[in-house]
Amino acid sequence: MSGSLGNGPLTIRETYNRFCRVSFRVSAVMMAAIGAFCGYGAIDLYRSGESSFFYSSRESSFKVMVLASLMFLCLMVLCFVFSYGLLRMYLELRIDDERIAARAWPFPSTVVPIDQVLKSEVVEINPMWEYGGWGLKGTKRDRLIGGGGTTALRITYTHESGEERKLTFLTDRAEEVDQLIASQLAH
Repeated sequence: MSGSLGNGPLTIRETYNRFCRVSFRVSAVMMAAIGAFCGYGAIDLYRSGESSFFYSSRESSFKVMVLASLMFLCLMVLCFVFSYGLLRMYLELRIDDERIAARAWPFPSTVVPIDQVLKSEVVEINPMWEYGGWGLKGTKRDRLIGGGGTTALRITYTHESGEERKLTFLTDRAEEVDQLIASQLAH
């Protein structure tokens, strides 16, 4: 999970599973229930032998139900793929001698050169109130990357455009990282 600069870069990697596991299970149950309902409706429609209001024959009604069921199956597969991607998502903070890189996989890293850091501090925040939740939140000028908790490392730096920006990374190891950055700035 981590290393020190004597042995290479310090890397903190945390999984982002705040709501993903629950949403994956709930969506799986909902999709299975709706799929069972559609399947039952298709079987019932085929067995009834009655013509529909929109279609004149039982076969065309059955074809519509089969097509609807196939489209629903495709939607269900996409939902599972999306949920699985959320389950695989991780958050990473990497610090070496030259730069700080923070990311929420699969999104690109926010890279801050060490010589552009103005200050780093450990702060207690309310992610829901200040940023609207967890994950990759905020704007380019004030970005939050975090999967849980309220203790964060906030880095204030000068962007190459000249404006002052903030990068906040939620981690229980904020004090350790803050001390490491302070020692890098002292050099």
